[in-house]
Formats: sequence, structure tokens, C-alpha cells
Amino acid sequence: MTQQLKLDLSTLNDLQLVSHLDYYFAKTMADLFCETTPLVLASCALVSKALADGHICLDLEKKAGTSLNIVEQDACISFPDFEEWESTLAGAAMVGCEPMDSAKASPLVLDVTGKLYLSRYYDFQKRLVDNLSSRMAGLPAPMDDKFVHKHLDPLFSGQNLEQVEKQRQAVQKVLAYNFVVISGGPGTGKTHITTMITTLLGLHALSCKKRLPKIISVAPTGKAAARLMDGRTIHSVLKPLKGLNGFFHTKKNPLNVDVVIVDEASMIDIALMTRLLEAIPPEAKVILLGDKNQLSPVQAGAVFNDICRVKGLGSHLVFLEYNFRSRGKTGIENLARAINRNDLTTMENILSHAQYPDIGFEETANQGNIEQIIEKYIVRGYSSVTEQTDLLSGLDKLDNFRILCAHNKGAAGTLQINHFCEKILRSQSNFDIRKRFFKKIVMISSNDYHRGLFNGDTGIVHEENRVIKAGFRDFAGNIRQYRYLDLPAHDTAFAVTIHKSQGSEFDCVLIIIPEKLSPIVTRQLLYTGVTRARKKVIIVGSLDVIKEAVNISFDHTSNVAVLLEQRLCRRK
Repeated sequence: MTQQLKLDLSTLNDLQLVSHLDYYFAKTMADLFCETTPLVLASCALVSKALADGHICLDLEKKAGTSLNIVEQDACISFPDFEEWESTLAGAAMVGCEPMDSAKASPLVLDVTGKLYLSRYYDFQKRLVDNLSSRMAGLPAPMDDKFVHKHLDPLFSGQNLEQVEKQRQAVQKVLAYNFVVISGGPGTGKTHITTMITTLLGLHALSCKKRLPKIISVAPTGKAAARLMDGRTIHSVLKPLKGLNGFFHTKKNPLNVDVVIVDEASMIDIALMTRLLEAIPPEAKVILLGDKNQLSPVQAGAVFNDICRVKGLGSHLVFLEYNFRSRGKTGIENLARAINRNDLTTMENILSHAQYPDIGFEETANQGNIEQIIEKYIVRGYSSVTEQTDLLSGLDKLDNFRILCAHNKGAAGTLQINHFCEKILRSQSNFDIRKRFFKKIVMISSNDYHRGLFNGDTGIVHEENRVIKAGFRDFAGNIRQYRYLDLPAHDTAFAVTIHKSQGSEFDCVLIIIPEKLSPIVTRQLLYTGVTRARKKVIIVGSLDVIKEAVNISFDHTSNVAVLLEQRLCRRK
């Protein structure tokens, strides 16, 4: 018979259902508020865990009445019914309830829909919704027919009107509205659109005899920013305060800018998105570019996805679908579409029947050690980098090939695969990285504004005049070198997680799927991994596991879309 366990803080901690951080956060709050009710303390730890998992709140109504099965212990934990849970939390001193009492400082907030937040993230959500609502409130600017005929129409002349229809819509909406969201996968023309937009906004200003607009392009990572014309990272634009939590540019000290183009917006969490939007003047144009089907941010809150789900927001949304790069003919595009649509039959046919030269698949079920399978790809894939004799040539080849993993740990994780890559490359006579110029590939994992290195920047460690150095390309394409010992936090990057690969593209990617499913291995993860490849993708894994993963979609919990919809309804 399955043992029924109590829902309390100690049980959650003992069974490792929450982290030590979650546990001690709840214990600290209990001491501060003299709270002893088991359900309140368990809820405190659970909302902290939800945040670590990428959700900005804990949905009590969704979890109420369900059970959490612990297979190893042949036991389960049952969650209370919604009414009991809600009333217990509403009566707790550490929980604030809507409508909020500004005089009461509470670490937790329970909203009217039964969602429990850490107060900081409840505040982020409120500020974000307020900001977005005000930006969407403006009426569209009237279109100047003469300007459209003279400057916009020629941009699309001679092209298939059906294929460019969505691109044209996107440009027209940016000209008309101060807030526009453009979603599309690789190859759908997002970068091309931004070029047209910046050109047209400048021409429109000249035609109206106004000053040229001040336009900035930003992205969440250095790699993504480098792909933009005069691109910069969000952090570098907002200017972090030294030794303090926050930025120089805020709502009270906004950026001096007329137009902000934000690329890879699907990677931006709710905290950074809120701070970025608040630092942009209310009257400025904001254009968010991203892919709603990609993985959500590592940190809490999938703002871009939330906005794309808002009903009635069509005036501000454009979904690009036509792939100008592959035009529906490549395996990469068709595989990505099948994954995204949960089309298991098409996906299996593409992987199993070698229909496309740009798709490779290695079935690992009952084939022993994964390292034996991928060794040939490591030698072949990294030869274009390791055989170079100078830094410039090595950096030119850096994006030819990359191994992508779901996790950091485990037999199919980046730590193990990176170790194996170095071992293999050192053992090959033609790729001896002990004696040659090349040493290894590294990725920066923290921002260092003094050195101009940012999270996600990838470079080559090499030896020059008996000194071990690391070389990188900056946003302008210039090469910058540092002593290896002076680098900020970094990791070996022959293999990186699919999360870390967002904002990057490689000629060929090798995706390693773990033998067992985890909450991370989802449809979005597979789609993101496949769409990192420009020319070829090789998937190593069990087809059965891949099919299970495609059936799993991870949706971050928030109330952003609902609140925005309510604001829109009030205006009608």
C-alpha cells in the first residue's frame, strides 16, 4: 500500500523535493513572522522552488487536489483542496493578499486568481503589465500614402507577395505603432526587417523635416548583439551600478533614445524585461524580435511568449512563417516544423529514413557507450578549428561546428562531453592540442564590463610566445586577447547546453539527447537545438526518448497574458 506522507517543510526537504535554498528561505521567513503552520511553510518553499524552475508564481488552483508520487519510497504527498489552501495562506502573516496593503510588507503575495508569488516577482509582473498596457494604448499613426508608395513599396517589388506579406505587415505596424512584437524562426527575415525599419524611419523623419531618430539595437547576450548593426547587450546599455543591485538607467533616468530594437527577446526574463522597458521613454518605439517556439529564459518569466499569447493584440503582433533561407526544402526546416507541431510521424520519418542530406541520426538504444558513437563527429567537426595556426583563422572557423547537450551533468551532459572532447583531440596526432597553437574553446559565463566580456561570448584559448591567452571577437568584429588567467568565470565550450546556445547559429550541430527524460528535455528544447543549425544537424539519442520529449511542452506559469487581456477588454 502506498504510504501517505504529510505536506510539510521537513518532508519536502528530506525527500529533496525542494533545494536547501528553498528550505532555508522558508525557515527564515517562519522565524521572522513567527509562523508555524505546516501548509504555509511548505507553500513558502514551493513558491521558491517554482521560481528556480522558471515560473514567477505557484498556481494553487492547478496543483490543489493533486498528489505527488515518490516512486522510490512507494509514497505520495497530497496537496489540499483549493479553498483550504487559499484560506490558510490568506490568514498567514507572511502573505499579502490583493488588493495590496501598501503599509504591509510581506515576502509572499496571493492574488485573486489563487496564484502565490514572491513579492518581488509580483511587483515585477505588475510593473511590466502597467508598462506594456501604456505602450499599447496609443492610437496608430496615420499612414502617409505618398511615403508608402515612394519608399515602402519598392522594398517588396518583384517578390512573391504571399511570401513577403508578413514582412510587409511587420514594417507597416512598426511605422504605425510604438510597440510591436515580431516572432519568427531562423531564416524568416527578422534581421532583414530591422534593416528596412531603420532605413524607413530615417527616411520618414527626413520627409517630415524632423531630426533623424536615435535608434539602438540590443540583445541579451554578446553573441546575439554581435549579429545586430551597432548591437549592444542590454546590460551594457542600462549600465549596472558598481557594487549595487540595479542600473544607472531606470524609469526615473530613462535612456536618450527614440527607437529600441530588442533581438532574441524570447531569452529575456521578467526582471530584465521590466527594467529594460521602464528605462525606455514612454514615447519611444519598442520592437521586440524573437521566436515564441524557442526555449524560455533560464531565469523566471517567459515574457515574450506571454505577449504572443495575448488575445486581441493582433495590431501589435506579427508571426513570420515563411523561411527565406530554406524555402521549405531542407530537412532542418521540416524537422523543426514537425517537432513544433508535435507531428511524430513526420519527425520519425525524417530521422529514420535519411530523407534529407542535412539531417543525421544515430540511434543509441542498445548501442552501448555514447562516446564511441560521437568520437568520429568530434574529430571531424572540430578539425577546421584545431588545425588552424593563428587566432584569426581559428575564430573564423569557430561557428563551423558545436556539440549541444540538454544538461550539464550526466553521461550526456556538457561536463562529461567536454572532458571527452579534450581527451579525443589530444589523442589524435593531427589534432594534438598540447603542442599546437590551439588549446580549447571557452565560453564566458558572467559579465565583465571592465574587460568588455559578456555572458555567452565564445573564444579560443591558445599559446602565444609561451603565454596562454584567450582570444575573442567583440561586437565590431575586432579581435581582443586576454591572459587566460585574467578571464572572468568561464567554461570549456566544445559542448554547451542548448539553453546556452540560444542567440547563436552554427553550420553544423551535434545534439546529444540523454537516455532518460527529465523536466528539461521538452519539445521546446529539441526545436531550439535543431534550429541552431544552418547547414546540418546530427541527433544522437533514442528515438523513443525523442518522441516522448516532443510530447512534453514546458509552459512557464505567470499571469502576464491574463492581466494584459483584462486591460485590453476594459478599453473596448
